[in-house]
Amino acid sequence: MELYFDLNYPKNLADALKLLHNLDETQEISIQRTMQIDNIDKENSIVFLVDSAKKGLDIPIVKHFEDGYKVIAFKMKSSNSLDLFRLTLMTLSLWPKILQAISNETTPFVYTFTYAGTKITKMR
Repeated sequence: MELYFDLNYPKNLADALKLLHNLDETQEISIQRTMQIDNIDKENSIVFLVDSAKKGLDIPIVKHFEDGYKVIAFKMKSSNSLDLFRLTLMTLSLWPKILQAISNETTPFVYTFTYAGTKITKMR
């Protein structure tokens, strides 16, 4: 499985997740931090994006979903600036839930999470 993190996600988060998954010999997960996702295998890939829409989802996230991508989006309030430390903590704390959710999905989806960090929500 390939996980692609938008460049809004901290590089150190992607690096930490790579190190974490290097310990797991049973799962083959590749983690990359990039903006270029045009030529990826949509069935075996998940894209992590940042959503700043006040209501609903940002247009790019909806377009990715409609194009067949599996998306996990960090939902931030558009009035707040992105706090990389909190984003990293929330992503790491939700990582087991994220892995469980994506392992059960075979069709395109959109899951979101927030700074509250207690759950991930399936939007589509």
